[in-house]
Amino acid sequence: MQGDTYNYYTYNYYYEDDGAVQPSAYSVERVGYPLDAERSTPSVQQAAEPSQPTVADNYFEEAVKAFAAGNYNAAVENFACAMEYAPEDMVLPFAYAQALLANEQYTEAANVLRSALEKISPEKEGVFFARGLYPDDDVLSRQIDRLAEKATAYSFDADLQLLWGYQLLGIGEVDKALEPLSRAMQDLQNATAAKVLLDLAEKIKVGSTTPQ
Repeated sequence: MQGDTYNYYTYNYYYEDDGAVQPSAYSVERVGYPLDAERSTPSVQQAAEPSQPTVADNYFEEAVKAFAAGNYNAAVENFACAMEYAPEDMVLPFAYAQALLANEQYTEAANVLRSALEKISPEKEGVFFARGLYPDDDVLSRQIDRLAEKATAYSFDADLQLLWGYQLLGIGEVDKALEPLSRAMQDLQNATAAKVLLDLAEKIKVGSTTPQ
């Protein structure tokens, strides 16, 4: 892979110095860890001269390829391996959680998402949404619809509510995200992660911002 780069986009909300929340697309170049995610416009930024890829880079690249092909089992396995080699990566857990969701492993996806949200500082890193893994947004919409059906049927399941609220925020459905996140907030295990997302949702509403 010498001389090659592998980019995909995570969409996130980041905080300005005045506390306002703004949407941004990050071009994530998986060549060299720790992750160097540069704030970017939605058009692809070409890196200058990439360094030799690490083991984690290789696993990540295989995961992204598998995800785009709809092979979510392989994507889950490769993201998990990449995380073992890059445990401090702030973006990778969100991509891993998205692969688990795509594979309809909702409990596992919620566990990973909850852990990631509890570790980040929204004011510093922002909250990431791995929409760039999808070559077609319609696929994401169908996956969210399937999750919504289950979350609606099992409204007592706080993990499903957290996951659903997070997905709704990621596609800009801020008002719709409030109800499931409020339900997740009532659960002790999910309270911290749900509060991160609820706080973010409120700031988005005040600033009238939506993800790009």
